[in-house]
Amino acid sequence: MEVENIEHKELTLDRHNPRFGLSEAIDDEDALRILAETADLEELLNSISERGFENFEPIVATKQNGKIIVLEGNRRVAAVKLLHNPELIAKNALKRKIPNLQPEKLSTCQKLPTIVVSDRDKAADYIGFKHVNGPARWSSLAKARFGVIFYERLSDYQTPQKRMQSLTKRLGDSRGLILRLLIAYKIVQQCIDLGYFEKLNVNEKSIEFSHLYTLISNPDSRKFIGLPSAPLSEDLIRDNPIPLSHANELFEVLKWLFGKNSVIKSQSTDRPRLQKVLANPKAIEELRLTGNLDSAETVAGLKSEEWLKHLANISKSMRRASEEVPIIVLEFNDIDREHTNNLLKRIKNQLKQIEVVVPEK
Repeated sequence: MEVENIEHKELTLDRHNPRFGLSEAIDDEDALRILAETADLEELLNSISERGFENFEPIVATKQNGKIIVLEGNRRVAAVKLLHNPELIAKNALKRKIPNLQPEKLSTCQKLPTIVVSDRDKAADYIGFKHVNGPARWSSLAKARFGVIFYERLSDYQTPQKRMQSLTKRLGDSRGLILRLLIAYKIVQQCIDLGYFEKLNVNEKSIEFSHLYTLISNPDSRKFIGLPSAPLSEDLIRDNPIPLSHANELFEVLKWLFGKNSVIKSQSTDRPRLQKVLANPKAIEELRLTGNLDSAETVAGLKSEEWLKHLANISKSMRRASEEVPIIVLEFNDIDREHTNNLLKRIKNQLKQIEVVVPEK
C-alpha cells in the first residue's frame, strides 16, 4: 500500500474508535476534546515539540462520505491538530498542556504519512494485531468491542462459524476466549441499555471486564443469569443475550462484580468463590441478605470434587515426603525429630477422623 503525505487538516478523527469512547462525540470538535481529556496526549505533545513528528509508522485511514477518516493513529492526529491550533479546545487547563512549537518542529507535522485503504475491513488485520496482541494493546473491553464490530461486519456473507474462524486468525486467540469476550460485551451493552451501570453509579468504561467474561465460562453462573448451561456458542453473540426473565439476576451479578460493595477483591480467588455461591440457592440467598461472600461461601459448602482435589494434593505431598525421608532423616537433630513426631501424630489423628466419616466398604 502506498504511503501518501496528507495535510493534517484533511484528516478526521474516527468517531467509532473503540478505545477512547469517541462514539459519544456529537461532532469532530467534540471528538478532539474527548481525546484531549481521556487519551493522555501530554507525553506525545512534548515528544513532538522536542523531536518533531517521527514518521516511524503511517496513519491508516479510509475515505467515507467525502472525509478521510483516521482508523489508526487518532492520538497522533489529535496531538498534531492541537499543536497547530490550541484554540480547537475550550478548556484552559487542557490548553496549558499544549507546548508552543518552533517553526522547524511544526513543519514536520504539516503533512502526515498516511495509508488510505478502501474500507475499514482492509485495515482490520493491521489494527487488530497491533492493538490486541501488539505493543499498543487495547483494554479487554475495547478488544471485545473491536471483535463484535468485525464479527457483525461479516454477517452478510459468512456463517457464524466462518466469521469466528476469521476473527480467531486475526486476533490470535482461541475460539473459547473470543466467544466469552464477545458475549460478555453484548451483556455489557444490554446492561447499559437497561440503565444498570447508571443505577449503580459505575462507569462501564472503567469496569474490570475480565470479571464478567471469566464468570460466564462457568455453567452454573451462566444458568443463574439465564444463559444456557451448555457450552457457549456463536448464537449468543446477539443483542440482549440475557432473557428479561433473568433481568434481576443480571443486575445482582453486576452489583456483586462491579458495584460499590463488590464482593470481588481478588480476581484469582474471589471470582471462583462467587461462582460456587451462584451454584447454590441457599448461598445465593445468604449473599443477597448479607452481601458477605465469606458467609455465602460457608453456606454453599465444599463440593465433593473440590474436597477430593484437596485430598489428592495431600496424597501427592505425602508421597514426596515418604520418598525424601531416608535422606532428610540423616540431617535430623533432636528438635527436628520431636517436631516430626508431633506432626505425624496430628496427621494420624486427622486421618482417623476422615476414616470414621468415610468408612471403607
